[in-house]
Amino acid sequence: MKFWSVAVLFTALIAATGCRHDSQVLLREAKANGDKFILQRKYPEAVISYRKAVAIDAKDGPARLGLANAYLLSGEKVSAAREYIRAADLMPDNVSAQVQAGKMLMIAGQYAEAKARAVAALEKEPKNVEVLTLMGNALAGLKDLDGAISHVEEAIDTDPHRTLTYANLGAIQQAKGNVAAAEAAFKRAVDVEPQSVPAHNSLANYYLASNRLSDAERELKVSLGLDPKSAATNRALAFLCIFQNRAEEAETYLKAYAELSTETGPKLILADFYLQMNKTPQALAVLQPLLNTKDGFVPAKLRIAAVDFFANRRPQAYQALDEVFKREPKNELALLEKGRFLLSDEKPTEALAQANLAVTGNPKSVPGHYLRGIALQAAGDNDEAIKAFQQVLQLNPSAVPAQIQLGDLFLTRGDAAAAAEMLGQAVKNQPQSFLAHLLLAKSLLRIRDVNRAEAEATALAKLDARSADVQAVLGDIYIAKGDLSRAKESYSRALAIQPASLEALRGLVRADLIEKNVPAARSRIESRLAAAPNSAPVTLLAGEVYVATGDLDRAETMFRRTLVADPSNIEAYSRLGVLLKRQQRLDDAKREYQQAIQRQPKHAVAARTMVGIICSLQGKADEARREYEQVLAMDPQSPVAANNLAWDYAERGGNLDVALSLAQTAKARMPKSWEASDTLGWIYYKKGLEDLAVTALRQGAEQAPSNAIVHYHLGLAQLKKGSTKDARLSLERALKLDPNFASADDARRVLATVKG
Repeated sequence: MKFWSVAVLFTALIAATGCRHDSQVLLREAKANGDKFILQRKYPEAVISYRKAVAIDAKDGPARLGLANAYLLSGEKVSAAREYIRAADLMPDNVSAQVQAGKMLMIAGQYAEAKARAVAALEKEPKNVEVLTLMGNALAGLKDLDGAISHVEEAIDTDPHRTLTYANLGAIQQAKGNVAAAEAAFKRAVDVEPQSVPAHNSLANYYLASNRLSDAERELKVSLGLDPKSAATNRALAFLCIFQNRAEEAETYLKAYAELSTETGPKLILADFYLQMNKTPQALAVLQPLLNTKDGFVPAKLRIAAVDFFANRRPQAYQALDEVFKREPKNELALLEKGRFLLSDEKPTEALAQANLAVTGNPKSVPGHYLRGIALQAAGDNDEAIKAFQQVLQLNPSAVPAQIQLGDLFLTRGDAAAAAEMLGQAVKNQPQSFLAHLLLAKSLLRIRDVNRAEAEATALAKLDARSADVQAVLGDIYIAKGDLSRAKESYSRALAIQPASLEALRGLVRADLIEKNVPAARSRIESRLAAAPNSAPVTLLAGEVYVATGDLDRAETMFRRTLVADPSNIEAYSRLGVLLKRQQRLDDAKREYQQAIQRQPKHAVAARTMVGIICSLQGKADEARREYEQVLAMDPQSPVAANNLAWDYAERGGNLDVALSLAQTAKARMPKSWEASDTLGWIYYKKGLEDLAVTALRQGAEQAPSNAIVHYHLGLAQLKKGSTKDARLSLERALKLDPNFASADDARRVLATVKG
């Protein structure tokens, strides 16, 4: 029995020894094949061979190092970095492996880990130039610039003929701000090896960073003469020419860069250049071959989709995106591109769905949240749009486009102070942004910082004297300063540049009426009416002019025409209602609108809304409520009915939660309406939400600075919040604006208690 056990054991030992022998043979063969393929420049085959080797023995350091080199030569840098670090861990005494691992860690920004590799290697070879240079670069990454300079200078002392060490020293001196020393180091690299392309390119990069463009170009052309096939040199020259608007020369270098590189990126850069230069056939010629490559299919197809879309080949564009989704159903770039297409096609709800998919897949997607904001804004949901843009800024606090959008939204909803703050950040982050400065000027004017507004607008006028928007803002500023002559000059310039500018027309009419020049005001508005007889903003302005000039019949016609063009225009309803009451024609008008409901069903929402307003003006609150409820049964998003019904519920004992929902609907649909802001703020006040009440009512006060009621409501909300000083100022302003407004007696009573 014991005999057989020993025999079996002996046989097993022989078999195991044979297996180990066979595996060692296979390991040597795999590594030898990998080395052979590297020499033959067959890098993918080398990767396969070395991977076989590490599969046989995962702890074989040379096999790991060979695999790392093969990955690097194949362009798989992430995999190369991983294998260099594994190889270095397996061969702690191999200085070369430690240096390679340190370089990979430097690229990844892991400077402390790179330093640790350099420290270990220096213990074994304290005068190794590669190790000294690695230590210097790691210390530079850790902001120990003096230590970095010391180690790199030691590397130079060890081998004064090594070109790239001087370049490293120049980069560190440049980071420290030693301009002369940096330039001297870069020049020394060229002196040591005049035929070195990297040395000339390093000096050129230094000149580029110093804005010495002609010197940079000289060095780059020397490099190109030394090696016309240098991808890095062709790329640098291309971008230098693009920066200097030398497109034809840039094209030559970009073509060479794309042809010299086996990677997809340079070819996409060339295609993008052609697209920017409106050379679509050339761009497509570059993109089409990329459709047959693994890495190039998606980016090329996305660009082709954009070409089709903007050439008005919509079906082909969407089809191209569908082809991307077949391969990558959750591709973020494709989702965002489809969202942009849908926005252009005026389909904001569908665009929002694409943006939501993008941010679900990548919650940190800045473009995704930005697209959400744009789509929400286009859909009329400004409150949610604001949240989306605020999310962009949480992810990227210096995202200027989001700051501009937020500033514009704040300005739209009447929060000029918040707009000015946000736009101030935008111009700080991007001083060259024309739009940010323009919106900042508007917001400063709204908060009555006239001098700063004038400074912003004047500077913009110097940059672009042909901007109608700037001239119109300047006109508003001069009106605020009481300088009618300069205001009219600016408005006239705006109209000469952009004859359809409503802001400029409104400004000129306003100036005419201030000067009591009625014929001029009528002439201006009638000229515009002839060109745009059915434009709601124009007819509303015309109605205001006719009221101011005493032509009430024509005013009524204009207000009615406004409501036909824009059934949600609360200002037109209000002005028409006041006009009818002033003429004591409410009953006749009411019958007329009731008949219109039957005769013209498509205008029933506007007609029934007008009936509700007339009932309110007649003191028939119950009838008015019923009319508004019927309007909302027909159109739940009708903003005027929602606003008026919300006010009725709040004032006459209705459900405050329902009132709040209605007021929020009205505010979302009419962000510029002081009435909507006032209703929303008043309901917040009634619900005991003082902070929200003050915010909404302050917006209303900014939107209607001359309205006593909204200032009175703001004062009450401020008092309830505990802001006594602000409350007193708001109540005093309300009484100063109109000593006899409906709640003036209560305002005096409250003010007396505040002062007492």
